[in-house]
Amino acid sequence: MGDVGEEPLGGGRVTAGVVRVGETVRRPRTERSDFVASLLAHLRARGFDAAPTVLGIDARGRDVLEFIDGRVPPELDGSYSNETLSAAARLIRRYHDATADFAVARTAEVICHNDLSPCNFVFRGGSPVALIDFDVAAPGWRLDDVGYALFLWLNLGTDGPAPPEQARRIRVFCAAYGISADERVVRAVADAVARNLDRLRASGRAGDAEWWQKQLEWITVHRRDLGEALDGDA
Repeated sequence: MGDVGEEPLGGGRVTAGVVRVGETVRRPRTERSDFVASLLAHLRARGFDAAPTVLGIDARGRDVLEFIDGRVPPELDGSYSNETLSAAARLIRRYHDATADFAVARTAEVICHNDLSPCNFVFRGGSPVALIDFDVAAPGWRLDDVGYALFLWLNLGTDGPAPPEQARRIRVFCAAYGISADERVVRAVADAVARNLDRLRASGRAGDAEWWQKQLEWITVHRRDLGEALDGDA
C-alpha cells in the first residue's frame, strides 16, 4: 500500500514504485538519476517543453518530477494514423536536436532516448505531446533511436500491417523526422531489434526474447521487400 495521496501510475510500462502525488511524479532514485536530471534540465534550457521538469528529491529520497497530464498507451499499436506517426517523428526530431549540444553527446550525435515506444509518450487528443522515462538515455546516433522508434511505432513484425503498408508508413515517419526512407533505415530497424534481443537474453528474459526473436525473423524475411518498396518510391 502507498501513502495517503499516492496514486500508483498505470499505462505504458511503468517502473516499479512510480506514483503520482498531486501534480508530481515520485520515482525511486537510481544510479541514473543525476544524469537524467541533468539531461532534463538541459532540455528545459533549450526550450524543449515536451519532457517533465525535475523538481528535486522528496523526504523519502525519491526523485520528484512534474506530472504531465494525458494518456500513456498501455501497449503497441500498429494502426496509428499518418498524423500521429508524423507528430511522433517531429517530436523525436525536436528532442534529438535539443540534445545535440549536451556535453556528454560530444562523442556521438545526440542523447538517444533508447526506448522511444508509444508507451513512453504522453498523448492528448490522440496525438503524442511529450516524452517520459529517460532511464536508459545515453549518447548515441540519431538513426539508432529512429530505427527503434520505427519498429515500435509501426509495430513492424508479426503483429503489424503487411510490408507494402509498412514501407509507406516508414516513408511518412521519416519524412516528418527529416531523413530519407531507404535501406539504411531498414537496416537500423533490424539492428535495433537485434540489440534489444541480445539485452533480453543477457538478462535471462527468455519469454520476452522469444517474441523479439520472431519479430527479428519477420524483419529479416521481409527486409528486401521493405527496401525495394522504399527504393521504388525514391
